[in-house]
Amino acid sequence: MIGLNRIQRYILLQCVLGLAMVMAIFIVTILLVDVVEQLRTVGGDVELSPVTAVSLSLMKLPGLAEQTLPFAILVAAMIAYSRLNARSELSVIRASGLSAWQFLTPVTVMCVVVGLFAMMVLNPLGARLSDRFESLRNDLLIAGGVRVDSSESDVWMRQGDGNTQIVIHAESVDETGQVFRGVKMLEQGRVYQGGRPTDRFEFVRRIDAEKARIIEGFWQMESLIENIPGSPPQQMDSLAIPTDLDPDTLLDRFTSPNTIGFWSLPAFIKQTREAGLDSSRFAVRLYSLTAIPVFYTAMGLIGAIVCLRLSRLGGTSRLIAAGGLAATGVFFIMQFSASLGASGALPPIIAAWSPALFALFASLAVLSYREDG
Repeated sequence: MIGLNRIQRYILLQCVLGLAMVMAIFIVTILLVDVVEQLRTVGGDVELSPVTAVSLSLMKLPGLAEQTLPFAILVAAMIAYSRLNARSELSVIRASGLSAWQFLTPVTVMCVVVGLFAMMVLNPLGARLSDRFESLRNDLLIAGGVRVDSSESDVWMRQGDGNTQIVIHAESVDETGQVFRGVKMLEQGRVYQGGRPTDRFEFVRRIDAEKARIIEGFWQMESLIENIPGSPPQQMDSLAIPTDLDPDTLLDRFTSPNTIGFWSLPAFIKQTREAGLDSSRFAVRLYSLTAIPVFYTAMGLIGAIVCLRLSRLGGTSRLIAAGGLAATGVFFIMQFSASLGASGALPPIIAAWSPALFALFASLAVLSYREDG
């Protein structure tokens, strides 16, 4: 690779081989477990062949691989530098004049490249295949006569107060959870006797609309037909009905940040903000994806640093265990920080980037202290 000397290229090869071995083990394990899970869940409701179960699992594989990559990089770095240390190659490399900063450059390069690949290729691929997985799974269940509750099709909701109840059904909803198509509304009103309310409700009207969305506390419906008992159907271009449904709640219900790929997130965030909705969860997801190269670099450095101690001095196993615990702690801190950002307690960019930067700078500080005093 351009910019790396021969020794650094050799170390990079060891890191790449370690990562390939670890990912191969992870992928085989994930596939075996997930195929059994598909046969147990989907196969428990419909007849499912092993080939179809493997196809379903392969669609989930990119998303699952993305989640395991940080730990794969950690373990790969530990394996690579432990081998170099056990074979006394690190001692020879130091004697040749290379400092720790130079022979840790290869793992840094690998982490940055893998991070960029995960951000720009693996994540969008995983999001796309996840949608195909849900579609194929639902088709299999429906074909087998099993009722499927989908967040994007055949949507049922209910709203009302003490005097009115409205049952809402939509054939589909867009990815923002705001635009509903093929909408049917059945409105019922409370029955009064002698000026006093009863526990009974009676049918008031039915509305069939091509499209509906919630804007400023109203259902704004387009191209609709209103049916009222005792009156002929009325065709209208638009109609507004008050609602107490929260658009942000609908967004949370119908859309998950993990289902939107990296390249689609900026446009989705812009669309969500223009609709006046809270886009914090999606902004945190976008910034978290951009922080992946930094996070992977921190994980790789943690794995490498704990293996630099000479084997004959002992204590390497304790250092490796400490490094594993530290990396696990960083991972959970990132998840906790992302939750704070999604709730609005922290700015999204700070919630996403601060744990990764802290882990990176802490690793560099430990390396400076151990190598440069």
